[in-house]
Amino acid sequence: DTTEVLQDKVMVFVNQVAEIVHGIADEWHGAANRNNGQAFLIVWRMSEDFKPVLRSKMCDMSVVAFTEMYAAINKSAVLKDYREHPALLARIPNYRVRMCFGLHYGWAIEGAIGSDFKIDASYLSPHVNVASRLEACTQQYQVPICISEDLQKLCSKEMERSFRAIDRVTLKGVSSLPIRLFSVDLSGENLGGDYYGHRASKDGSDNIFEIRRLREKAKDAKMQDSFRVHRVFENSYDVKKMRKDYTLHFFHEFAKGFFNYEAGEWDVAREVFERTREMLTHLDGPSKALLEFMELHNFDASHATPKGWPGYRELAPV
Repeated sequence: DTTEVLQDKVMVFVNQVAEIVHGIADEWHGAANRNNGQAFLIVWRMSEDFKPVLRSKMCDMSVVAFTEMYAAINKSAVLKDYREHPALLARIPNYRVRMCFGLHYGWAIEGAIGSDFKIDASYLSPHVNVASRLEACTQQYQVPICISEDLQKLCSKEMERSFRAIDRVTLKGVSSLPIRLFSVDLSGENLGGDYYGHRASKDGSDNIFEIRRLREKAKDAKMQDSFRVHRVFENSYDVKKMRKDYTLHFFHEFAKGFFNYEAGEWDVAREVFERTREMLTHLDGPSKALLEFMELHNFDASHATPKGWPGYRELAPV
């Protein structure tokens, strides 16, 4: 819809978003690889000789980077103008620029693909497809960031505490192995009014070489042993605002419902999820999604498959 409305100006729009996404990815040691229409592929490279502590730090960095991207998209004064675009509002009431993120850990083959006429740097791996499906899952669960169990296990314990387990699934057409899905719960609407202009001038300088020097210095500091990535997340003003609706009581209640859901005690899970669905200022997407799935089987886990409930479900693409 956005492409049809903006037409030739859609390239300006995509580049405005890319400036935010690519800039924050670089700040947190990520690398922008390519964009396919409305999707961006961001990579955090790890070598086999990375020690567990460094591997964990890189995973934490990817989570913080996506969190900052989500906040920056909602705070951008440039992107805010699209909320007042008459043609966009006519096509999509209450329009605002939104981004969702899928985050996964796995191997990939990095290389150049093409010919003498055109060459693209690319990553070939089934794990790239998993990350793409996780991004699509954000729509199904109505969450901004969806994380695979593979990445969750590598994150630091401090960072992991900020995740919420929202389902256990196999991804149809991508992976037959059941994995847990996790969300990072954020509400960008809570950032209303906190707008900023161009990111390049935030260090107080418009000199591109000075900006680059300061950027590299900040990146080096992040790799120091004393730097704790999770503290950036925990102390972030934006994160606190975006998570203020998500109370400990809510997380404890949902965890209780999820435990019973996995165990096949769907009567109990139903009662809990019907409460958690209404506990926020908006309907909780994961509670709603799991209730809808259980309702398909009359809230009887034994009817989930011909062989009963294995503790996970097959998740088809939307």
